[in-house]
Amino acid sequence: MLIIKILSVFAFIGSLAWFISTPDFEPAITTITSLSAFIVAWFVENKRKQKSTQEQTVGNNSVGIQSGGDVNIGNIRLKQETKKDAE
Repeated sequence: MLIIKILSVFAFIGSLAWFISTPDFEPAITTITSLSAFIVAWFVENKRKQKSTQEQTVGNNSVGIQSGGDVNIGNIRLKQETKKDAE
């Protein structure tokens, strides 16, 4: 991530120098884009540092499923009943 930050700083400095030497539409867009890339590089790292905290309490004879997103499950009881029938 450090390399991305360093490259985004150099890109911003280069595009800013280009905009100062030739004030035009294209250097202005390049300067804004490189500045936004630098800002995003800092925010992405801060988001990665935040830990996902999930807590779950499961009672006796139950099944707990945790995921970082949506979970769709079928009938869990059906699978347990087929195992009992096989015995």
